[in-house]
Amino acid sequence: RTLLSQPDRPEGLVVDLINQSLSLLFVAMVISLTIRRLPPRTAASGWEPRAVAIAGTFTLILLLWVPNGAPGSLVLSVSNLLMIAGIAGSLWSLHFLGRSFAVMAAARELVTGGPYGLVRHPLYLFEGLVTVGMILAHWNPWAVMVGAVHFGFQFRRMQHEERVLRAAFPDYDGYAARVPMILPWLKPAASAAA
Repeated sequence: RTLLSQPDRPEGLVVDLINQSLSLLFVAMVISLTIRRLPPRTAASGWEPRAVAIAGTFTLILLLWVPNGAPGSLVLSVSNLLMIAGIAGSLWSLHFLGRSFAVMAAARELVTGGPYGLVRHPLYLFEGLVTVGMILAHWNPWAVMVGAVHFGFQFRRMQHEERVLRAAFPDYDGYAARVPMILPWLKPAASAAA
């Protein structure tokens, strides 16, 4: 049994192939957008935003050293569905983000279309689905702890990005007043524009 599914069953091989293909496409898109991205108008300063961005990007690598538990078929199926949906949503987000993509908090263009019309940080939302899927696939309390640390770093990254985008784009406050930060069913807080 692999991390993602049960390859001894034909449907497990199909799920693995879909997941790995989408993952490869995601990585290729990130590399391409990083190479072709626009110059930043402004970026976060200091060491903390950079350290948080790097930690948020690479924390999940720690899952390589977390032993796998014994998730049942239902848990593995949910795990696979979350990862596939998360990667597909991440690709959708990257498509709209385009040349404004960055790992560090930087402002290139204000993107408000597509998934960015539903939430201000859809890439983090969809990557969160992938993370939950990975945690379920490991079925281990250590994986939950790694995931919690990862989510903490990602939330801090969003806060840094919000600050940079507000400083660069006068229209950002109005956008933030209309569009929730991360969960589409939550209305933006009145203090979000402050």
